[in-house]
Amino acid sequence: MRPEHGAHTAPSPESPEALAEAVLRALAELDLGQGVSLPRLAKRLGLRVSVLLRLYTLMSEARLGEQAGPGWVRLVCDDAGRWRAWITAAGRGEPEPLEKSV
Repeated sequence: MRPEHGAHTAPSPESPEALAEAVLRALAELDLGQGVSLPRLAKRLGLRVSVLLRLYTLMSEARLGEQAGPGWVRLVCDDAGRWRAWITAAGRGEPEPLEKSV
């Protein structure tokens, strides 16, 4: 059975790094500054929302033990329990803006 036009199939990465790169790339493509719902990303990638939540959490600034994540992704859960993800400047490989001194 062939996927429909515009449909995406699950990434078949050869390594965890390849999967991480695929989900980060998908977020970069879809995030136009308003964030992207995790169900939309999951459908596009053919992955479960729980998988994306774990991967994006590792890519966020969340601390696991003493180690903070790289800050490539920002995750937010609204009052209705809907998760959205944003790609950060660091996730796009852009330099971080300098903070203004007062």
